[in-house]
Amino acid sequence: MTETINISAHCDCGALSLYMHTKPIVQLVCHCNDCKEFSGLPYTNGAFFHPDGCRIEGEAQSTVVQGGTGFDKVHHSCASCQAPMYVTIAALNGATAIEASRLSPFTFEAQAHVWTEEKADDVVIPAGIIQTPDGPPKEIVDVMVASFWAKK
Repeated sequence: MTETINISAHCDCGALSLYMHTKPIVQLVCHCNDCKEFSGLPYTNGAFFHPDGCRIEGEAQSTVVQGGTGFDKVHHSCASCQAPMYVTIAALNGATAIEASRLSPFTFEAQAHVWTEEKADDVVIPAGIIQTPDGPPKEIVDVMVASFWAKK
């Protein structure tokens, strides 16, 4: 049985909101150039939610980019204030990734740093945490595939 929780994310002007009622499947620190360009941050603390566990209210403007997997990722920003809000990922069956700093109440717990080959030179990754030069390590990919592609 899936535990029901209540987490929300809001844009800067409040016109676009996301409401999650399940825990994230995984939590990753991403250093890829796509995430940096979209967020304006040197890396993103991404929490990945099953799309069935998310409700979106408000209008988003969307931009499609090709992800490192070769599948599309769609970056969604608030149509009013342009704040980057979330990404939907085709390779993960529509998973919704949200920058953890937008989530409340929420405590981000990184499982790995990914795409470190694109890491900004001045970013220091804490010792002892899993890191990969490209996508997530196999054990996390296995969890993501099982969670996002599971038959209902």
